[in-house]
Amino acid sequence: MSKLKKFTGLVLSLTLLFALAACGGNNESANNSPNSAAGTDQKVTVNMGFWGTAQDLQLYQEAANNISEVYPNITLNIKQYPSSEQFWNVLPGEIAAGVAPDFIKISNEGAFEYIKKDLFTPLDDLISAAKVDMTRYSESSLNIWKVDGKQYAVPNSDMPGMFLINEDLWKKAGLGEYPTTWSEVATAAKALTKGDVHGIVINLDAFHITNYVKSFGGGWGNGTTINSPENVEALQTIFDMYEDGVAVTPKSLGFGWDGEVFSNGQAAMSTGGYWYKGYLKDANPDLKYVAVPVPKGTTQGSTMSSDGYVVLKDAKNKDAALKAAYYMTNDKTESAFMDLGINPAVTKLSDQYFEKNPEFKSIQPALEYSTDFGYPTDTKRFTDELVKKLEDNILGGAKQTPQEILDEIQKDFK
Repeated sequence: MSKLKKFTGLVLSLTLLFALAACGGNNESANNSPNSAAGTDQKVTVNMGFWGTAQDLQLYQEAANNISEVYPNITLNIKQYPSSEQFWNVLPGEIAAGVAPDFIKISNEGAFEYIKKDLFTPLDDLISAAKVDMTRYSESSLNIWKVDGKQYAVPNSDMPGMFLINEDLWKKAGLGEYPTTWSEVATAAKALTKGDVHGIVINLDAFHITNYVKSFGGGWGNGTTINSPENVEALQTIFDMYEDGVAVTPKSLGFGWDGEVFSNGQAAMSTGGYWYKGYLKDANPDLKYVAVPVPKGTTQGSTMSSDGYVVLKDAKNKDAALKAAYYMTNDKTESAFMDLGINPAVTKLSDQYFEKNPEFKSIQPALEYSTDFGYPTDTKRFTDELVKKLEDNILGGAKQTPQEILDEIQKDFK
């Protein structure tokens, strides 16, 4: 049986288990701010899971150590997964075994499928019982995490996709202004490709591909517009850069993701996100880079990434899990993450973001036009199929055109 079939079967099994299981939580009292003290009725241990950088773990652990200042009877344990792939591969099995965290931090990119399959807890009733103040968060951040009118996460951050450029390599190549279109990127990539350095790393991952797609006015339409002319044009742009020998995938260099290629100076440009700041601070603190909006294809477009804290459907104490999740957005912790380049969902802190992170100032206008990912409900199957077909053609020698690739995928998601 393929990994996809195993995963799909497991998710369906979990959905059935959750539907049959009795679930509930203690209705504990709490004040309405994560920065003011409150108590709970009984001692309870809450487990949080996430994947991220070493800096993330340090900040989360510090917050967990201090949660008793707000919720004296909650003990918070933090579990770090080594990568997003490990996170999503391991989590379903942990849920089935009853050892999954009570709440997790995830991106909106991968959330829709799990929400539609009823693996996450709607928070609306819990919010009222726990007396947490959701008005602290921006409306746009809250709306990203609403599906069918229900709130599924405590929002932590939101930030548009971006384009990263190695400043030293750019200047060494004698290039002038930074690119604003994919045509300018392709031209610059030729000048930047020398020796072991590639002009651009294009990670064959749905996040990166979606940023290209949106910059041509395209999108997946939750599965209805996969083979649109705009999406085809975006993929053709990617294919052309590989054919010209200026693009490289992380996999072909033995790396796990684009940030590793970029931090090692083996690619001068890459699509990416705010997480580059925290990663590069640890991986290569001497690397000088600039961040600009995702280049224009035919329009300005990019993804809007939002991290949120989601309570799992089988959390042992959902009320306490929500309080712990809410606590993680306290001003001190959010401000610390802001120093790592994360734009907080807390409105009063978000207003300070671009002052504290001037390297991302040019990205600010993209907050107005960046949008959610729009993947089909069967997200993992879609992203797996998209990546496989791109790898087969770019790395494996298959000869399909972008139109043929997207037409085949579209047939599976009608």
